[in-house]
Amino acid sequence: MRSDEPLHILIVDKSNDEANRFISILRSADFIVEAKLATNEEQLQKTISIRNWDLLLAAQDYSKIPTQNIFQRIRRAERDLPVILISQEYNPKKVIEGMRLGAVDVVVEDQDQHLIKVVQRSLRSVYERRQSRELERKLSIAEKRAQHLMDISRFPIAIIKEGVYIYGNDACANIFGFSDVDEMLCMPIIDNIGSRDREKLKAYMVPLQSSDELMPFEAVIKIVDADGKETDAFLQIQQIQYDAEPALQFTINKDKLFDASMDHSEQQKTTEYSAIQPQLVYELISRGISRSVQSGQDCMLLNIQVDRFSQLKEDLGIAKAEKIAHSLVMFIVQLFDHNLDCGRISENCFVIVLPDTAEEKALDLAADICAQISQQVFDIDDETFSLTTSIGITGLNENVPSVERGLERSEEAIAQLREDNSLGNGAKFYIPDIHSDDISKAEAVVITAKNLLSKDAFSIRYQPIVALIDGGSGKEYYEVILGIKKDIPAREIPEDFITNLFKSEIAAEVDRWVIGEALNSLTEKLKTNPETQLFINISAQSFADSEFLPWLQKALSASKLPANALIFQFREIDAVRYLNQAAALCEEMKKARGQVGISNFGLAINPLKTLERIKADFVKVDRVIVEKLANAGQDKAAQERAAQGKEQFQKIMAGMTGTGVDVIVPFVETATIIPILWQQGVQYIQGHYINKPSFTMDYDFSEGP
Repeated sequence: MRSDEPLHILIVDKSNDEANRFISILRSADFIVEAKLATNEEQLQKTISIRNWDLLLAAQDYSKIPTQNIFQRIRRAERDLPVILISQEYNPKKVIEGMRLGAVDVVVEDQDQHLIKVVQRSLRSVYERRQSRELERKLSIAEKRAQHLMDISRFPIAIIKEGVYIYGNDACANIFGFSDVDEMLCMPIIDNIGSRDREKLKAYMVPLQSSDELMPFEAVIKIVDADGKETDAFLQIQQIQYDAEPALQFTINKDKLFDASMDHSEQQKTTEYSAIQPQLVYELISRGISRSVQSGQDCMLLNIQVDRFSQLKEDLGIAKAEKIAHSLVMFIVQLFDHNLDCGRISENCFVIVLPDTAEEKALDLAADICAQISQQVFDIDDETFSLTTSIGITGLNENVPSVERGLERSEEAIAQLREDNSLGNGAKFYIPDIHSDDISKAEAVVITAKNLLSKDAFSIRYQPIVALIDGGSGKEYYEVILGIKKDIPAREIPEDFITNLFKSEIAAEVDRWVIGEALNSLTEKLKTNPETQLFINISAQSFADSEFLPWLQKALSASKLPANALIFQFREIDAVRYLNQAAALCEEMKKARGQVGISNFGLAINPLKTLERIKADFVKVDRVIVEKLANAGQDKAAQERAAQGKEQFQKIMAGMTGTGVDVIVPFVETATIIPILWQQGVQYIQGHYINKPSFTMDYDFSEGP
């Protein structure tokens, strides 16, 4: 339970004075207390049934409500309600008696600090139990959904227990020649495996134990149908829980059989490693964490990055820097003489996951990679380059809560390495800082956001987006910009709050607040100008949330506004990371005749590739590209950067030709850049030169830029 959430306490005592004393103690410990007093059993019974209370404080010697009766009332009401008994004096017998009845502790009434510690401990426990029950409910829903997906899957799927079928879908029955799924049940699966492959699956035919999970299995084998006919199949086996007991899921993956049969050349395989595939890397790291949990031995994550890559990109251009990165990846892969779990997550981040590897071995291996790279000369377009790399290493085990945290740890190791040695060229293992305040900073963002939401202290402003080309669409576009009301002291706001807010767990809640406020404002605006539309930025948490679209549909229905009144905009980096979810959101918006935009566009290696999956209506060019265009300067380096920016921008504009996607250039701060944008055919511009963000939508679009 977070400290900014109200603490709902039920107090059993003889008077308000005693109850207020407890409330005062807890409020002095920064709890937000909402309390109710029960002075007799009738009040107690009625009050317990009102809600789920967080805590019950009761005087142990209160004659009107005997302690034993309190616990009877709680059990009858079937409430998970921790009870702290307050005793007038310390008495070991009373302590034992109270805890025997079910109290979490017995506290002497004048021991304030003891009471606070017991309250904190009790709240943590009840919160964990509630969370566990919520997860059980979600697990039940997920299991039903998984069952449905197995039923309708085009892949044959079977559940095996002790070597016999306990479930099969229609596709499985068909591939093995059964007329009905019921014919399969209780039959041994070994009869459907080719005789030469049975030995491979021997370990999967024995009774299973939840405490000793089997490693996943993948291979091409021979399967046998009811008529004895053998065919090739790509079989995947993994241990699962089915009906709350360990079982095996057998999946015949037809797509992977095709991939396994293809003849890939070594050059093709190596080239595939250098493609930026964030989803593949996330899957590799997730698999590494799962494997470590199952085997008890850590996997190691190696995050390999070129030193001074940003400078290299500025000096040589994006295209040549990409060729260098490609050559480096191929060189690293060739250092290994076995199949490698690896992938490239960004232009300067190559990840290797090493199974069952000790810290010392991973450090030695990483140091050797750095040394060999530093001695290698890379030939690119008749030029030669020497490179150095920094490698951040972290263990993947049950203490790594997520893929993101594993990557963050490796990034922190690189940052520590470069802090110690600005040149990099080395490897460092992540060592957590026990004094680190990273967690408290993240919590501070969430707590601040919740406080601002509860106080209605967020604000939104509107910045116009103006047509650069005469004629335009006739629409009046504004972007909604989130801010904080001026009466909130700056000291109460964490550093980089707005930036970090949309990386936090509360981002989706703030998105919904912004949408609600924007809908209210737009309802009024449309009365005077029905051609107004709002761009609203949403976080990855929102479009990755399956409940977001249903909520949005209800909000639009309640406001009686059409879906095309809002244009939802998300960052390119988020779209790449959650490509399927972003594409699904875009598709649903299209069905409702709504529109979608991608902001911070153009920094990916191949930004136009994203538009093949996400059918956006607008793209907003990233600020970095705009600044290169605007800041030509007098010195040679500035002119070269401006030329690179112009080339990069021209590629984007050329890629937009014929797509129907409109380009928005933000951060137009002076008039000097406008002729360049006009020549390139930019449709819309935005920035302080046009108009600063305002609390009202009152820009005169007839004036033009």
